[in-house]
Amino acid sequence: MKVVNSYIFRAVCALLIGILLVSNPERMTGLLVQVIGGLFLLSGLVSLVSYTMICLSAKAAVKPVFPLVGLGSLLFGVFLCFFPNLFVTYLMYVFGFLMVVAGINQIWNLFRLRHLIPFRWYVLLAALVILGLGVFVLLKPMASASLPFILLGVTFILYGISELVNGVRWRKYDKMRRQDEGDDVRVELIE
Repeated sequence: MKVVNSYIFRAVCALLIGILLVSNPERMTGLLVQVIGGLFLLSGLVSLVSYTMICLSAKAAVKPVFPLVGLGSLLFGVFLCFFPNLFVTYLMYVFGFLMVVAGINQIWNLFRLRHLIPFRWYVLLAALVILGLGVFVLLKPMASASLPFILLGVTFILYGISELVNGVRWRKYDKMRRQDEGDDVRVELIE
């Protein structure tokens, strides 16, 4: 019975996570950036506290160098924690711009080198898709940033359903196995 409960518990957890990710992917994007920011903040804080403790210690033979990287990590962590959507938006603008430039560059090279390299329609299609996705990211940065969370949420939902079906199937199998063992025991006792 413990195995069956484990399947059901995992299925319910996966379904809840999937529904949460699909229903509010923008918030999940920001939350992930905040978690990363918290890790940067913690790293910087540990570095600065360490520096302060060494400086206050009378045992330190050599005064350590001020941890600029630790301070930068702390400040970056604070920025990520308090302004996650701003960070994601600017990051998506950079990615979108790079995708547009990459798509234009591929199309340009495709037409420029068409007399040297045979023209293939699928290469042009791929370049147009890259260009189109870049424009989409530039026009809707938060929607494009949350798309991976939607896909992840759908995957969790599918996993949860699959795990639930497996749990039900396992329960049926376990029940049948117990009945068969009970029948075998009864037959042995009669003989």
